[in-house]
Amino acid sequence: MNTMKRVLVVSVFLSALFLAAGPAREADPETVGAAGKNARRQRDYRGVFPVRTIAVITPASYPGSKANRTGVELLKKASYNVKVLPHAFEKPSPEKLAASKNYASLPVDPRLEDFYKAWNDPEVEMILCSRGGTGCQELMAKIDWSKLKKRPELIFMGFSDVTLVHCRLVQKGYGRPIAGPTAGSLPGLDPKVIPGMKKMLSGEAVGPIRVTPLVKGECSGKPLAGLLSRFVRAKNADFLPETRGRVIFIEGVKCTAEGVKRDLEELKAKKFFDGVAGVVFCKFTGTKEGEAIRTVIREFAPKLGGIPVYEGFPFGHAASNHAIDLTRQVVLRNDAVTFPAVQKK
Repeated sequence: MNTMKRVLVVSVFLSALFLAAGPAREADPETVGAAGKNARRQRDYRGVFPVRTIAVITPASYPGSKANRTGVELLKKASYNVKVLPHAFEKPSPEKLAASKNYASLPVDPRLEDFYKAWNDPEVEMILCSRGGTGCQELMAKIDWSKLKKRPELIFMGFSDVTLVHCRLVQKGYGRPIAGPTAGSLPGLDPKVIPGMKKMLSGEAVGPIRVTPLVKGECSGKPLAGLLSRFVRAKNADFLPETRGRVIFIEGVKCTAEGVKRDLEELKAKKFFDGVAGVVFCKFTGTKEGEAIRTVIREFAPKLGGIPVYEGFPFGHAASNHAIDLTRQVVLRNDAVTFPAVQKK
């Protein structure tokens, strides 16, 4: 076979492989799979969650990653009674999947049906989101709160787009929102943060966790933790709870420095930061502009009127993703974040 024919055969073969694989999909930044050295690290979730029954729902985008299902299996292996809601792993149409890459979601009604069913099941003690993505805003806009009991003991955990659900739950005084790993994060979660998650959910003391001062100071209050871009959406949709007196934890993913600056300035202009006790910047991942983003944050910190501002808390789109209970107190002191033990009534 001459050189020209070889080139033609190889080209046809590679084209066939590409077509068989289908359109390229963006990596899901919300899932943390266990691969390579990470796959050999042991993750034991027995006793981590202080509940017997966990419901898994998908409030936003379709959980297409294998890690989402692996996370559910890890919970079952840890002897939890896991109820996967009917639409949690239902695929959107092929056309919608292709058009939206990694962020397709079902229509809002089946997602809403699962939300109601999980929340109102008296056996369910914790609702775990399979992933975030996009779609929580339309879900929260359609909630009929009269159909839900307040259930202050019901844990609702997730992060990323789930920030919008947490803001709404805090605003309405429903449930026990926890900003932390989704089902898709569990397979690759850094084992070092698992004991802290257990303590956080059980009401034990957590910390001190060292952070870097941008504006030194001490403060305390209940936290509000979430994705920067979703705080902007929550503010614009009137989903935000009162932020006065709270310690704000902010993370980001796939950001640009320009985008971070714009979002922070918009939140400041709309009085999001007015009266807050302090601000903690967390992880900003999936970007090539890390240094530029850090510069934006450091230039922004002094504009907040002298309140304590810190950076470097391990929360966000990464394997080291600490859970943050939005219903308990947090203290910033001596360049560290501490969650004091919850006083039992």
